[in-house]
Parts: sequence; C-alpha cells; structure tokens
Amino acid sequence: MSEQKAQLRTLLDDRTFELKGAQSFLTTADASSGADVISMLQKLNAEVLQSAAYMAESMVDTFSFESGGVRNQNAYAAVTGAFGQSLALYLATKKHKDDPLLIQITFQSCFVQFLEFVVCSWTLPGDDVNRMLASTYERMRCGEAQAISGRWRALTSAYAHNHEESQLIASVMPYLTGQFSNIMLAAGCSVEPEILRASVEKKLSDRIVLLFKLALQLNKIMMEEITSADLRTVTVPFETTYSLEQMEDAYVDGDPAAGGVRVLCTTDLGLRRITRLATSGDKQWDDKLLLKPKVALKTVVDSMDG
Repeated sequence: MSEQKAQLRTLLDDRTFELKGAQSFLTTADASSGADVISMLQKLNAEVLQSAAYMAESMVDTFSFESGGVRNQNAYAAVTGAFGQSLALYLATKKHKDDPLLIQITFQSCFVQFLEFVVCSWTLPGDDVNRMLASTYERMRCGEAQAISGRWRALTSAYAHNHEESQLIASVMPYLTGQFSNIMLAAGCSVEPEILRASVEKKLSDRIVLLFKLALQLNKIMMEEITSADLRTVTVPFETTYSLEQMEDAYVDGDPAAGGVRVLCTTDLGLRRITRLATSGDKQWDDKLLLKPKVALKTVVDSMDG
C-alpha cells in the first residue's frame, strides 16, 4: 500500500509540474501595462536630456574648441557613420563655446542609440545571439498566435540574461567613452585624445548607471511582463522628412516646422504597440503609435554661429 501511495505521489508531482508548464504558456494576463512603459520611457528620455546637457556644458567649460572645418578625420568619419553627414558637418563647422546645444543634441542621439539597443536586447552582450533570437522570434510571430509567441519571448528573455549589472556597465563604458570622445573631437575639441577620453569616462560614469538601470527595467517589462502585444521602441533615421503624425520636434521654437524639413537625429525614444489579431484573414495585425519619438531638425542650426 505504501508503495502504491509513493507511486501515486510521484505521478501527481509529475502531472502538477506538467500543468505548471502548460499554464505558463496559457497565461495571457500582463504583469505590467502599456501606460507603465510609457511612463518609464518618458522618465528615461528626461534623464537622457539632463545627462546630455550636463555632459555638453561640462565638456565645453573644461576644454577649448576650434571651429571652421574638420580637424580630426578619424573622429569625423566615426561621427558621420553613426549620426549622418549633416550632423557631423555641423559639429565641425559651428561654434560651440558659447552655445553647446549641437553637442548636447548629438550626445542625446548617442544615448538614444545605445539605450534602444539595451531596451530591445535579448541578452547583453552578444550581437550574434541577439540576431539569432530576434530572427527566430520574428518567424514565430508570423506563424503563431500572440499568446504563444509572447509567452515564448517572455521565457526566453528571462533565461537569456546571465550577467551582473555592474559587469554589463563595465563592458559598455569603453564603447560609450569612444563615441562621446569622437563627438567632441569632431566638434573641434583641441585637447589630446587620451586626456579627453579620461575626462569623458569620469563624467560619463556618473550618469550611465541610472540610465542603464532604467533601460534594463524597461527591457524586463517589455520583453517578459507584457505578452498580449509587442512593444517596440521607435527612432527616426537621420535625413527622414519630418512628419507631424509620426514624430515630434524636440526643439520647436514658434511655428511648427514647414514641409520638407529633414531630421537631424532622434533625441527621445518613442513607443509602438504591435498585436497579432489573427493568423489569417485581412486584419491580422494592429499597429499603434503610443508615444511619438522626438527629433532635432536641421532648422535647429539656423540660429547658431558659423
């Protein structure tokens, strides 16, 4: 009799474990809401603005600048590749000592690019793993119901992250220090690159910890706690024609931008919600812009000294 009880207990434990596994895929309730993500994203954007303004002002106060053309070809090429030719050219030709706004805007764009990667990553670091998981998930989204693909995303993301936060921050600091240093050099900063990097790293380390923590929190909510839809951050490629319906001018001064104005860079992350409604038929997807990304337009440089 005791042996039968033991067998029944083992069978019951096995079935309970299996039901828990099935329940994890059948659960459709979200642990967080889209409103929670919007609020956190707005907080992150506000911190980016403050951090970029602080970095720009402190750098301009500390170092001297020379304007009038490209003085460091390597830095100029790096900034052109990351932020576009227009922004790199403006940095090289405008005066910054009395008005560091253009440097601040580029710092904002640098933060935005990096933080979007953190928010949307399956694992940090690891570009190859991220690409593999992202492509797998895209195929699953197109073939499965939202509840199934969303739950797979949540479980995969939860087990893919395997590094301590302090380790992650230490691993990204050289990249960010290099990016910010290149921006400064492209803007005509006349200090030696080694001295500049050391100063940038010291000032940046005070700001990146909070930004990184907020980005990781957003990653967890968007990847693991919301499965009824896919939430995606939104940025606008440089040189895109400005559209009031799709973006917001972060530095509007007076009347709204005229038609045909081009985007210089993205300064604030936006948010989009994509939901799989059905696996067949005419209406399979619902795509809604929840928060417009903010951008700096080329008109922002009109009042700057050349």
